[in-house]
Amino acid sequence: MLVSQPQNHRNLNLSLAVAVVIALAGLIGGFFAPIVFAFVPVAGLVFYWLRRTTKRRLAVIGQAFPESWESILRSRVEFYMALSPAEQERFRNLVKVFLDEVAITGIRTDVDEVTRVLVAASAVIPILGFDDFEYATLGEVLIYPGSFDDKYKTEGNANANTLGMVGVNHLSGVMILSKPALIAGFDNTTDKRNVGIHEFAHLVDKADGEVDGVPPLADPADLNPWVRWVGEELRRDATSHEHIDDYAFTNEAEYFAVLSEYFFETPTLLQQRNPKLYDMLRKMYHQDTQRLLSGRPKRRRVGRNSPCPCGSGEKYKRCCKRHVAK
Repeated sequence: MLVSQPQNHRNLNLSLAVAVVIALAGLIGGFFAPIVFAFVPVAGLVFYWLRRTTKRRLAVIGQAFPESWESILRSRVEFYMALSPAEQERFRNLVKVFLDEVAITGIRTDVDEVTRVLVAASAVIPILGFDDFEYATLGEVLIYPGSFDDKYKTEGNANANTLGMVGVNHLSGVMILSKPALIAGFDNTTDKRNVGIHEFAHLVDKADGEVDGVPPLADPADLNPWVRWVGEELRRDATSHEHIDDYAFTNEAEYFAVLSEYFFETPTLLQQRNPKLYDMLRKMYHQDTQRLLSGRPKRRRVGRNSPCPCGSGEKYKRCCKRHVAK
């Protein structure tokens, strides 16, 4: 989603080349059939169309990162706080581009800045290790006031126990997230559960068009061991004493998504319990989360009178909480 200067130059050169070819074709062809002269102004439209995404993203990246967003990341996203300054800058830029391009809409609930930033953080965390990744099929994230059933209803149904989903068929291009579950995923960083990361892991998996538990961005040499591992895992009898959530054993896609939550929330525990499994995920995501998060104390909920997590020395209510409120 980010645009580097070399990528910008390549896009500019390609756009110019295509536009020039169209213009020349229009000029030359016009001498034989005057109607072909109509292709000359089309060249400008093609140049604009080829450049529009790159130029918009460069403009978005160049904008200042809102203080309120920074405060939310610092107070609620442990992963962000563990990054180096350069990695945090890249994280912020990805957040800006994501929020510029993906609509986040509340369904019978409000969408505040906290919700928007946590959705974006959920999207950025799984892809931070990739040089260039596009959530190309995602156009909108719907925020529900609670869990929902298979008909997307949230009230009056005992079967309303779904916390998130990636839409299919008529909901293709849409993700649905329960707002309380989204927030809880970042408030509790020890339960190996984060519905936002779970659903965006499905989209990483879906980058090749299939949600099959085999992420296409993984190196080919790492895929065969993963496929064999998952197959063996799903064939064995899982018990209630597993350190892996039972839902992982539903199918290959859920195994990948559930283990992604585990990998990004409590990587040290995963590495201790199953080093081989951790290593496969590390290679697929191109991130060493155990190294990143090891040694960082688990974040406690920040109260109004707690020291502000940004390190200013002020109380939270007199520092970052003000920015969040704004």
